[in-house]
Amino acid sequence: MLIKAKRTLVASHMNPDGDAVGASLAWWSYLRAAYPDMEVRVVFPNKFPDFLGWMEGADQTIAYADKKEVVQEYVKACDLIFCLDFNAINRLDALGEVLAAHSIPRVLIDHHLQPAEEFDLVFSDTLMSSTSELVYRIALALGGKSLLSKGAAEALYVGLITDTGSFGFSVNTPETFRMAADLMELGIDKDEIASKVYDSYSEKRMRLLGYCLHSKMRVFPKQKAAYISLSRKELDEFCFQPGDTEGFVNFPLSIKKVALSALFTESQDKTHIRVSLRSKGKVISVNELARKHFNGGGHFNASGGKYFDSLKNCEAYFENILKNEF
Repeated sequence: MLIKAKRTLVASHMNPDGDAVGASLAWWSYLRAAYPDMEVRVVFPNKFPDFLGWMEGADQTIAYADKKEVVQEYVKACDLIFCLDFNAINRLDALGEVLAAHSIPRVLIDHHLQPAEEFDLVFSDTLMSSTSELVYRIALALGGKSLLSKGAAEALYVGLITDTGSFGFSVNTPETFRMAADLMELGIDKDEIASKVYDSYSEKRMRLLGYCLHSKMRVFPKQKAAYISLSRKELDEFCFQPGDTEGFVNFPLSIKKVALSALFTESQDKTHIRVSLRSKGKVISVNELARKHFNGGGHFNASGGKYFDSLKNCEAYFENILKNEF
């Protein structure tokens, strides 16, 4: 399948995060090195955050929202599609509809729970810290460590640290740390990468975070829960850019007795609310919560979804869940 492919697409999910972008760029780099005659393109449903734009190959990726016709024509000519860091085609929104419309073999590389039965080949391991780690393991199994450039190693490390909170969670085996050591041997500067990822935010983003914690965080001690909600108007007031709210949902979990945190952000077109859910410990599965109530899913401690109504109603809906289920 892979050897015969002449045109390949690498796709990842809506609102791509560090793991989605890092894994995709690393796999793009590996495929180009291993199969020089293969044409490979990376497509995301929409733009990724600016602080990820320094990685090798990032400037060659395509946002479907900006170049729909270009992507549609390329998909028609594809032999193979790699689906990275999501477990169901609907996670791609409109891009998913394009992929589903063609009978092109689809390969899933992912670490989320309960992958859908719509892929021709599946590499899924929920014990992996990140999709980037799984990409790295596959590259090793194919004998390709020598084909991983420094740029690919940097992208893998970005995925690794962003999906584990710099090794603070989701590290299930010692192999994750061995991977980090291997990447250092390939020449990455871990401190420089961390600075580019975590020390490159705008002043507006920092003020938005302060506003969230001071004025928008609601805590429910009895239910050991908290949430933050942001309207489109509030986001616009702080000149919101994609990625600005990344990690905000984790902050309420720093409160001693809070074990469940949610972040609700109104979409730009105001058609739905983006829902991010986090938990700590081994009691609350936000994957089940997201699947049951928010048309989503993910991991035991980190999941997301959507709510198709107003922000006010979303808040009330969540508070009712807390009242009845916690």
